[in-house]
Order: sequence, then structure tokens, then C-alpha cells
Amino acid sequence: MKSFFGYEYEPAAHLLVTDEDAADFLQSQFSNELRPFDVGRCTYGVWLDVKGKVIADSVIFCEGAERFRILSEYSASAVIAQKLKQHIIADDVEIEAQSTGAALALIGEGAFAVLQQLGFSVPEAGSFVNKLGVMLSCGRRSTALSFELWSDSAATIAELKARLVEIGMEWISAERMQLIRIAAGIPSVPCEIGPNDLPGEGALVGDAVSLTKGCYLGQEVVSRMHHVGRPQRGLFRISGSDRAPNCPIALYNRESKKIGELRSAFSTENGWQGVALLKTRYAVVGELLNHETGSVKIEGLFQSIKGGAE
Repeated sequence: MKSFFGYEYEPAAHLLVTDEDAADFLQSQFSNELRPFDVGRCTYGVWLDVKGKVIADSVIFCEGAERFRILSEYSASAVIAQKLKQHIIADDVEIEAQSTGAALALIGEGAFAVLQQLGFSVPEAGSFVNKLGVMLSCGRRSTALSFELWSDSAATIAELKARLVEIGMEWISAERMQLIRIAAGIPSVPCEIGPNDLPGEGALVGDAVSLTKGCYLGQEVVSRMHHVGRPQRGLFRISGSDRAPNCPIALYNRESKKIGELRSAFSTENGWQGVALLKTRYAVVGELLNHETGSVKIEGLFQSIKGGAE
């Protein structure tokens, strides 16, 4: 059997958005194209403010013309709900926070066969299936094939994990999952790109942010930066050989000029790897930067993963 491994987590957000204006309202607020509003369609994207800054990210699942489910691994329900509710004017929309449930990620070429063995019809990218209370969709965690399985019942996910353990699946830690994500150039929202940052600075345009869908909150800023200017900052992969520092922490070049901030750091066998938001004009791959307790090396610029926005 081809290699595969699993990762267990609890989402930070689970919201239901319903009523007759739900579809058009979400389309006006979300950074990615939600149309056509077909049952079984799911879309990853971000939520921007009026200045085009990144508030949160999520996946939106269409369960009907007037019923949408929002899930996010790291962005809290309260943050997304507050952002949406403050823009409801005369729309017939209901936004309700739900139990976050539990989830599993399956990563690797062997995951496809395992899901079939468990009786799932494996969905294509951009769609999901629901089987016995478990929602299955394609993931975006690494360059390898990956899938997400979520249920509002933690017991259901526990039973599913037990079956996967019997099959012999390896389970990895949250730290290792983060290192795989970083190696693939997938930013974490809101930790590595967040409320003070633009999506173009975080390798999100072309994946999580559409340039063609038309009007949505923050769209004008995104479009202007893409077509007229360019981001002055960008996310970079960073490494260190000492102990991982506490983040965020300011980074300085050899002239003692602050050029950015280390946003995340995760331990490895030989040190640590992380992500920094740096001024691109001063960031040179291979160079060392200093912080208050040590130094770091710039390994490379994040690149948007394939697929996503139209």
C-alpha cells in the first residue's frame, strides 16, 4: 500500500449561515468564488476587512440554496461571525455558531485507497461528500494528496480514527504537520498572515483570493495591488540552529535595520523552521537575520499553491 499518515485536530470555527439571502450575502463577503451555489461544492478562501486586510480564513460548504456551513481550523467562530454580522444591512441571513466537532486529515498517496476501503466516495477538488455524519473533502496541507474528514460528533471521529488505527495508519504531531505545511508554502491564518496584513503579502492571491469574481469586501484593494503595484512585504521560510524563539519577534539585517517579524517557529531535530513576514527589498535568500536572542537564515519565499481561485 502507498504511504499515508493522519493528523487529528479540533476546528476553531463552525458556523451555519442560512435563509434566503445567504448565498448572495456570502458571495459579497468571501474572497473566493462561491458560484454556482451547487450542493456539494466547497471553497477555501479568506475574509477581508474594508482595507483588504486578512481577518480570518475558512472553507465554505454549500448544503443547499439557503444553507452554508463554515469551518476553519485556526480562525475562531466569534471572529468570523462578528465580521459577517457587522455587514448585514437588509439581508435575510441567519448566522449561528455551532459545536466545532472534531476532524482528521489524511495525507499521502495511500489515503485515496484507504478512504475507498472505508466505504467513502472520494470527492474531486472543490467538492465534498457526506457519509453517515462525516463530511469528506480534499485538503490543502501539503504538496501530496490530502483529505479532510469532519463531523460535529467527536465520538464519530473517534470511531473513524479507531478503524484507521486498525489499518495501520501513522499519526503525526501538530508540530510535524506545521513543518509539512511550511515546506509546501501554505500560510497559516491568522498566525502568519492576519489582521495587519494583505493577502498579496501572504501568497494567497491565486489560491484563496479571486481576481475575477467581481465585487466582494476588500476586492478593490486586492485588485489594485495586483494590477498596479506589488506587495512590499512577503512571507519567507526561515530556519535556525538554536532553540526556537517565542513568536512574534522582530528581525533585523546586518545593518541593524528592522526588516520584518518572525511569525511562527517549530522545532526540528537540528533546530527549528518557521515563517517570517519580511520587507522584500531587504530580504535575500541565504542571508542571516538577527533577533534579540540569536539569528535566523532566510530559506526561501512562499509561493501560492496550485489550484484555488479562478
